[in-house]
Amino acid sequence: MLYQTYQKLFKKGDIFTGFSHRLPDYANKYWFDQLEKVINTTPKRSFLDIGAGGGRLSRLLLEGGFEKGTAIEVAVDKNAWGALLKQYSNMTLHEGMLQEKMQELVAQGKTFDFILLSELFEHIPLDDVDVFLSVLKKLLAIDGKIYLTTPNFVVQGPAEESHMWHEREPWGHHKHYKFSEVKELLQKHGFAVEWHTFECNVQKSKSYNRYFYPAARWDARFLYSKKLPAVVRAAYKIASYPAALVAKGIFWFLAQR
Repeated sequence: MLYQTYQKLFKKGDIFTGFSHRLPDYANKYWFDQLEKVINTTPKRSFLDIGAGGGRLSRLLLEGGFEKGTAIEVAVDKNAWGALLKQYSNMTLHEGMLQEKMQELVAQGKTFDFILLSELFEHIPLDDVDVFLSVLKKLLAIDGKIYLTTPNFVVQGPAEESHMWHEREPWGHHKHYKFSEVKELLQKHGFAVEWHTFECNVQKSKSYNRYFYPAARWDARFLYSKKLPAVVRAAYKIASYPAALVAKGIFWFLAQR
């Protein structure tokens, strides 16, 4: 399964998220199960990962059986992508503004069986959304599919109240959408919406999200930070082991809810 592959790569160090490997993000399993549901019904000749970040999902798709992959990213992590491109000869990276690189791919006559828009749509300026979707339509193969995830307004509220609001954070959020708004935009540009779901609800946001992510980041800093002497990190790892086990159990329970 895709989630097991992700966990394996995470523990090996091939994927780094800033979270501790001792506190797995069990809620991620739901996200990856939905992704697997889509790619299992998609031809695996090619994929396009738009706004690919450090490439962790591109790596996962290659491991999941895609013949070749293309990624676009504006702020490239040279170390992460250097390692990924060295390992996978069937992966191509385009660095630069997303819309410009998408237009270049259209000009080259490229189309893709699968397009991944993971937590990207909210970053597109509202004045650019229509152009973005029209170009996206040209890049999707006739029998291809798109997997789009974005913060939902119902749980996270308006983007302007978020710490990621684009006027506060460079390359931040421009809008948090309701599903009806996303559906209307996609249908306007000729896409058919086959299926949707919510990954998160208000209860999860208030419990799991509030406590898991700070705890997992805090544990990772003490386990991996080169700013701390190796002996301190080793002592912390041993002394905190019982607490980490308890926290792991609590987060597993919350994730099931």
